[in-house]
Amino acid sequence: MSLMSRLAPLPLLVLAALPAQAQETPAEPLCSGQPATWLGEGPEGSDITATGAALSRQMSTTASTSPYAMFRVTGAMQALRLEAMSDADPSLRLETPEGDLLAENDDAVGLNSRIEQSVGPGDYCVRLVPVGATDMTATVQLTRPEMPALLQDPVDTTIAACTAETPAEPLAEGMLDAALPARAETDGAVRYLRFSLEQNASLTLRAVSEGLDPNVVLFDGAGTQIAANDDADGLNARLDFPNGLTAGDYCLGVAPISAGEGTITVSAEALDRDSYLRAAWRKGELAPPLDGDYPMQQIDLAADRETVVLQDGSAQWLSFALERETALVVGAYGALVGVDAKLALFAQDGSVVADADDTDGSLDARLGPVVLAPGRYRLALTDVNRPDQPGAPIRPVGLVFERFERVD
Repeated sequence: MSLMSRLAPLPLLVLAALPAQAQETPAEPLCSGQPATWLGEGPEGSDITATGAALSRQMSTTASTSPYAMFRVTGAMQALRLEAMSDADPSLRLETPEGDLLAENDDAVGLNSRIEQSVGPGDYCVRLVPVGATDMTATVQLTRPEMPALLQDPVDTTIAACTAETPAEPLAEGMLDAALPARAETDGAVRYLRFSLEQNASLTLRAVSEGLDPNVVLFDGAGTQIAANDDADGLNARLDFPNGLTAGDYCLGVAPISAGEGTITVSAEALDRDSYLRAAWRKGELAPPLDGDYPMQQIDLAADRETVVLQDGSAQWLSFALERETALVVGAYGALVGVDAKLALFAQDGSVVADADDTDGSLDARLGPVVLAPGRYRLALTDVNRPDQPGAPIRPVGLVFERFERVD
C-alpha cells in the first residue's frame, strides 16, 4: 500500500469532527441585539407548541435594564397568551428577534398585563418593561389558550336592570313597611333583593361593609331605575326617601364597586326627622343645637390650650364661646394611632366657618388661622377612615388651640 493511500482518510476524519464540535455550544439567544434568556429550559424546553405545561419565568427590571426572554413556535400558526403579574405595574412587548414590535399591553387585568396573539413558526422575544417604578420583579408566563391562565379576569360587578325574571331574594318577609327595620346580608357578587310596600313609606336604605365599597341601585316593579348611590357615608351607600316610596313592588341591586372578599349588610328603616338629624350629627354633617341634649364637650379657650378627644368612629363635638374678635388655629393630631382627622367649625347660626383635612400631606388636620367674631361655636372632629361607625375601637386624638386677640 502506498503512503498516499494510508494518509487519505485523515482529512475526512477531521472534517467530520467539526460540525459535531460546533453543535455542543448552542448560540446565546439575542433580542434586538441584546442577550436574552430562554423562557423555558433551553431552546427545546421553550417550544410552546410542543410543551405540555406553561412556560414561566421570574424576570426583574432595574433602572437600566428591561429584560428579554425568548420562546419558540414550531409547526403551524399558534395562538398564544402572554401574561405578566407583579405587585408593581408591569407591561409587556412581543417582538421579533430583530426588534420588530408585534403587540404590547399594559393594565389588562388591574395593573397586570396580557397579550393574546397568533404567530407563525419561529423564535420570538418578550420584553418586560416597568411602568413607574424601575426596580420590579414579575412572573412572565406563556400559555396556549386551552391552558390555565396566570391572571384571573375581573368579576363583573355591574348592576343590571332588575326585571321579573331576575333572580332575587326577599329583603323582608311580607310587606316591608310592616317589617321595619329589616336587614339582609350579601356577598361580594351582584345580588338583588325584592320588597313590597303596602302604602307610601318614608325609608332609608343602607348598604354597609367593612372590606368592600358597596353600590346600590333601586328599581321599580317594571325594572325602571329609581335611584342609585355610592359613597354617601364614606365608602358605604345610602338612599333616603323623606317623601316616601309609593305602594308597590321594588328591587334593590347591591354590589361592590370592585370584586373582593367580604359581606355587605343591607338594611331598611323608617326615616323620620329626629333620627335623620341625629344621624347627621353623628357624621358631623350638621351642627347639633347648642341648647339640646346631644353630647358636646365644653372648652374654655382662655384656660384650655389643649385637650384629648376619644374618637370612636362618630363625630366628636366641642363647643366654646368668644367674647371678642379672635384669630384661631386648631390642630388635630391622631395619625400615630391611625386616625385620619377632619375638623369642621360651625358658627352660632349653624353655618360652616372653616374645615380642614390632611394638612401638609399628613393624616392630621390644621384649621385656620380663621378670624372669628364674638359668639358661640361648635367644632366637629371626625375620622375619615371610620365614618359613622358607632362601637368602633376608641382612638385618642390630641387637639391644640392657638388664639390671638387684638390688643387695644
